[in-house]
Amino acid sequence: MEKLIAQAQVYYIIGYARDRSVYSDKKWILGRVYLTDKRVLFKRLDRYVEVKYEEILSVEERDKYPRISPPLGWSRANILEMKHYEFGDKRHILTTLISADFEVTLKLRAIITKVMGGKVAPITELHKKVLLLLYLGVKNTLFMEYLLNSPGKVETAIEDLKFRGLINSELITTTEGIKMVEGLRKQLEEMFLKG
Repeated sequence: MEKLIAQAQVYYIIGYARDRSVYSDKKWILGRVYLTDKRVLFKRLDRYVEVKYEEILSVEERDKYPRISPPLGWSRANILEMKHYEFGDKRHILTTLISADFEVTLKLRAIITKVMGGKVAPITELHKKVLLLLYLGVKNTLFMEYLLNSPGKVETAIEDLKFRGLINSELITTTEGIKMVEGLRKQLEEMFLKG
């Protein structure tokens, strides 16, 4: 039985590009995206369009996209670019665009990548320390590397935290990130109380 993993209200364009051709007449559609364990479903009114995970070739996050403006009323475009075969036809590759809040696009990308078999880096002690520093307002990576004695590793940890949806592109802790920080704070309190 098919299992629903996540859903969100998004703007999307299915078939913004086909192979190397870009369609300039395509408009953003407001609808819902559903991620199941088998496919991605786009819904508008009572119509569904599906993209199976085995047909997806790549999923990338974009801050801006050439030759396309963000949906009406959106000040900043957070766009997820998904390249996939043309609904079972492996001769053609379509580019589908999804636009939503930064946290939403990050989460969608993480789920799709995971279901497709992409590996998400495990949370290490370094990730936790970087997250705590960002939560406290420290954003200078060189200073972080000095404090944590981890030259050259902080940038990678920051990218992993972004990918997991724990921080946004401005290095501000997201709702999920704050939950993790609260959990870490409780762990630290328990350690000090025991010691």
